[in-house]
Amino acid sequence: MMKFLTSLIFVVSFLVVFSGTAKSQIDSSLILGLSQKSITVSVFDLSDPTGVNMEVNLWGFVRYPGRYRVPVNTTFLDLLTFSGGPIEDSNLEDIRILRNLNDSTKKATVMKINYEDLLWEEQVSTKTKPNPVLQPGDLVIVLREKRYTFRDYLQIYIPIITSLVSIATLLVTISRN
Repeated sequence: MMKFLTSLIFVVSFLVVFSGTAKSQIDSSLILGLSQKSITVSVFDLSDPTGVNMEVNLWGFVRYPGRYRVPVNTTFLDLLTFSGGPIEDSNLEDIRILRNLNDSTKKATVMKINYEDLLWEEQVSTKTKPNPVLQPGDLVIVLREKRYTFRDYLQIYIPIITSLVSIATLLVTISRN
């Protein structure tokens, strides 16, 4: 009887200790629709300890997206550099900066920037490009653009071509009979 009580106390205490942890993991994964391993929070503190700092958000296809705490005079290119730069699928033709999202007294604005020629085109434009100074609360979004290789194009067009050839062969065969 004593062994049974000891085992029961052990099992109950084990369940009490680990049920809170399991419940919080299950609840957060159900709410977010993600597994616990895929949840990451990225806050980067690149602030100047002796100066005035601000927080901006960087979303999308850069090496390290997240919230950045940076000095007040940080420009868009500085932030892009802090983030490790764009990744291969980045669409640098349509970078967006959303401003005044958190300020209800001002109208929210969207700035579009195009840096596509710097990485992906043969000719780099010599025109000066906008490099706006970021403001507190700005949201910078780098969208995705899939760049297709020759192999990707083959995977798209070969099934279409073979289907058309098969249909043409079927029509020729039917018309001969």
